[in-house]
Amino acid sequence: MSEQYFYPNRWPRIILESTEEIVGPKGVAALLNLAGLSQYIGNYPPDDMKKEFPFEHVGKLQQAYWDMYGPRGARVFATRAGEKTFNDGLERFASVAKAGKAVMRIGSLEKRISLGLAFFAKFFNTVSDQVVSVDDTDTVWRWNLVRCPMCTGRTSDKPVCHLAVGVLNGALNFAAEGYRFRVTPVACQAVGDEVGVIEIEKEPLQRP
Repeated sequence: MSEQYFYPNRWPRIILESTEEIVGPKGVAALLNLAGLSQYIGNYPPDDMKKEFPFEHVGKLQQAYWDMYGPRGARVFATRAGEKTFNDGLERFASVAKAGKAVMRIGSLEKRISLGLAFFAKFFNTVSDQVVSVDDTDTVWRWNLVRCPMCTGRTSDKPVCHLAVGVLNGALNFAAEGYRFRVTPVACQAVGDEVGVIEIEKEPLQRP
């Protein structure tokens, strides 16, 4: 039997609540039925940080976006849901948001974002079984998904980690409000890559 990994219950709950705001309760029910996760219809995971939501369920839920909306629609939908999930999550993790802001108070824009990405990677690694590392080049930051719940149980010919793209969009806006950056998945475990990689271009697309 393969080793199981888990998200804290609160994270998929936020994802499902965010999805419900976009597509309504019937839309979420249809999505969960398609994913084979009907046990969560009207019965979202509890609002706590116990690591009980299996990565397999995260992968099935993300695959259902693809099956229901097609690749293009799923990318748009998952990115939007990921950004909303991050923003809603900040309200639930007020102490984390306060600590993050303290970390990112000083230095250049690039330094603040570098510190912010490292801070959130450490937070994700601490409270979930997801494993993320961060590095950079002269032109991009790289968010490396060493153990990725979104890819669990999935195969694809293109990267599927667009929920993480949305989460990073939210994190970047938090770290540098008013700036927008190009965020692109370039490697993915569902495609067969050893590590999933999401690149964030250091040159902003939009400045305040």
